[in-house]
Amino acid sequence: MKTSTNSNSKPPVSKPPAAPHKPLPTLAATLLAGALGLAALYHATLGLEVVSTEDARRLSIERQPRALPPAAIHEVNTVAPADTLARAIAQDGRIAIVTFIYTSCNAVCTVLGSEFQQMQTAIRARGLQDRVRLISISFDPRDTPAQLDAYARRLQADAGVWQFVSVDSAAQRRALLAAFGIVVVPAPLGEFQHNAAFHLIDGDGRLARIDDYQFPDQALDDAVALAAQRDARRHLSGDAATAVINRAVVAAHQANVGDAGKVAHR
Repeated sequence: MKTSTNSNSKPPVSKPPAAPHKPLPTLAATLLAGALGLAALYHATLGLEVVSTEDARRLSIERQPRALPPAAIHEVNTVAPADTLARAIAQDGRIAIVTFIYTSCNAVCTVLGSEFQQMQTAIRARGLQDRVRLISISFDPRDTPAQLDAYARRLQADAGVWQFVSVDSAAQRRALLAAFGIVVVPAPLGEFQHNAAFHLIDGDGRLARIDDYQFPDQALDDAVALAAQRDARRHLSGDAATAVINRAVVAAHQANVGDAGKVAHR
């Protein structure tokens, strides 16, 4: 027996397989990701107070002065034996304004040298030789004492105000750069790319403040304020010391506000 077929019937149409189901992100996962992102931003900017790592570096130092590693230094034009930077500054007693340079640099180091020249003049004119000193530290192992001496002479550095320093040990040099937050990257033709600033070392040999190298007047005023705070703690106590420190902070703030509009002031 044969089965009859309907001439009007059509074969069934096949459908493409359905795409695998992908679950949409849940609201909880989205909120968690956003919270983690905000937490990371909050941490990186020290509570959203700063928006760059350089600002964060400066704010963290201002809040908590940083002890320096035991890097042995050699000062040009001195017979004193090698000592660590922190101990040498603490024994000297003056507030130190420190920059990092290398003698064959023709870029930012030239600016730093020019600013230190004029800062040296201001220190003499204001009679601050016993309160503030300048230190240029070479991070280039090729800079010999003779080269640093010639560099200091070319910049007319007064050895009583402005010293040039080298660090022999590569490991100690790296530790010192890291403590100051200085990044040095080799460049073509034996040069280096590096960041620059004025680094203020207090009377205890700690990194206490970092100022922009475009505002040398601010750096000098801040150094004078640190010296006043140091003197108040040494010779006064209680409310008297607090009053002197507060006056120094206010004076430095007022000077800094005045300097804020100065870029490459001279």
